[in-house]
Amino acid sequence: MSSSPINVSVTVTIKEGVVTFSYDPVGPYQVTVSTDVVFTLSSTCNPNLLFLEPLISYVPVDAPKDINPSITPDKQTLTLSDTDVDEETIGVQLVVQDSHQNTYASPDPQIINRGRD
Repeated sequence: MSSSPINVSVTVTIKEGVVTFSYDPVGPYQVTVSTDVVFTLSSTCNPNLLFLEPLISYVPVDAPKDINPSITPDKQTLTLSDTDVDEETIGVQLVVQDSHQNTYASPDPQIINRGRD
């Protein structure tokens, strides 16, 4: 059983080399069934920003590595799909790249998988 995706608008601001990420809605994002979490760069972001593969960590560290990221061809949307519903906390750092090939990683928007209820 899967549920409707969690849609998150991501605003990235870069000022004098300092990056700020903000999310709407704000995380962490809790799921209890197989759910896609969809991150989309906000239209207020620099149009030259692109998503790269995210950095993903699992707690506990021996949890199944079952999160599959996919990025749209225009690199404006990142979808994280959980292939099953293990109980785990997933740390995700979103990674964006600007037109000068500089990369920036976000603080950790967590996804908390509560497993089946």
